[in-house]
Amino acid sequence: MPSGDARAQRDELRTAVRTGRVHGAYLFEGPDGTGTAETAHWFSRMLLCRRPGDEPCDACHSCRLTAQADAPAHPDLQRVVPDGPVLKVEAVRELQKALSLRPNEGGWRVCVVLSAERLNAAAANALLKTLEEPPPSTTLVLVVRAADALPATVRSRTTRLRFAPTSELELRRELAAGGLADEDAWLAATLGGGSLDAAQSWASDKLGDARDQLAALSDAGTRSVSELLEQAEAFRGAGEPVRQRAELFLDVYDALARRSLHEASERRDTRALEAWLERADAGARARRELHKRNLNPQLVVEGLLLGLRQSRAG
Repeated sequence: MPSGDARAQRDELRTAVRTGRVHGAYLFEGPDGTGTAETAHWFSRMLLCRRPGDEPCDACHSCRLTAQADAPAHPDLQRVVPDGPVLKVEAVRELQKALSLRPNEGGWRVCVVLSAERLNAAAANALLKTLEEPPPSTTLVLVVRAADALPATVRSRTTRLRFAPTSELELRRELAAGGLADEDAWLAATLGGGSLDAAQSWASDKLGDARDQLAALSDAGTRSVSELLEQAEAFRGAGEPVRQRAELFLDVYDALARRSLHEASERRDTRALEAWLERADAGARARRELHKRNLNPQLVVEGLLLGLRQSRAG
């Protein structure tokens, strides 16, 4: 059974294979845990299977070569994955070189691009040429969390399949039924991004830092400037671990803003609603600056913490 509820998408892909109407490029869009990556691998195996049916047969030579999702050995299945935080143009050029050759097995060739939202501008432009004119009997599958992160020119040249997330309320109920405290269930559900698998992973072993950041954000309005600057010191430096911690900070900040907006709306508190709308906008701008301008994570965190203090003081 696939992660998430990907049955409708798989039915659509089965029909495409059965009727010979497979498109040259697909865009699988959905949060982690909704079945995007798993369905991309399953679809690849369907196309490459030597005994066509509604599922990969798991017995033919091709199916044996594609059994491992993380390390498929089939020469006509290409996987493109980010090298660190960015998917670089060199990886796309290697793909294009592989696609310029004849298929080894004489059938389909499939390429799966994981985390395609990480394509840098040069890589996206290079990939666009392949999307415009895919080689015969070739299909590309781009897997993304959110399609809007891709250039419109790339999106327009794909067939888009959306994988719907589970509602936050459903996730919270599921986690609470498993014995998680209400606050932790809410935090794990919102950080899970619509995926039960991801939410359960947060709940089982990754909530500690998120809890600490939520507590610090909730208290920001009552703390001194020096205390807030000291907190931001934890985000000093470069490298992927610091950026990941900054991403978590932004996720928790966004979760707090959305909950506070909902509570203000329920109370019909216009002043609080306007204040949290401004804070939510500040969080969105900070995320864009971190991603697009490669801004120092410490400065991003400082700005948001001081903004919370100043707005509450006002």
